[in-house]
Amino acid sequence: MSRPVFVLDEILAILKSSGAPQRTIDVFRQHAETIAGKRNEREAETTTPEEPTADRVIVSSSFGHRTERAYVEFTLNDQRTQMEPKKAREIGLMLLEAAEAAASDEIFVTLLARLGLTSVEARGRALLDLREIRQGTRDVSWPS
Repeated sequence: MSRPVFVLDEILAILKSSGAPQRTIDVFRQHAETIAGKRNEREAETTTPEEPTADRVIVSSSFGHRTERAYVEFTLNDQRTQMEPKKAREIGLMLLEAAEAAASDEIFVTLLARLGLTSVEARGRALLDLREIRQGTRDVSWPS
């Protein structure tokens, strides 16, 4: 359910080009700025020295006035999706588990190199064995 994200100026331009009265555009701008100022939003730009281009990640909580249900909004660059809090917690846990597994993979491969296993292919095979032991498969482990 991803969709493009528009900035306020783009929406205002669309309203203007569609012939909306200036008063309507001004009221819309005021409401949008009020909502944006009240959002419970956390933003992180992630970069590494090897990867200078940052991904823009925005996570915010919200409440649907029409549905009267809470939801979490997740934006990665220009793709936005909304989900129930239960799904957001599930995804958050999956991210934490994957981060821990990635860190342990790096430690394991570094240890193999320090122990003298210089073949990249051999280290890769050992890493696949470790994944199979850790998660029961060499492939992606999908939650049930």
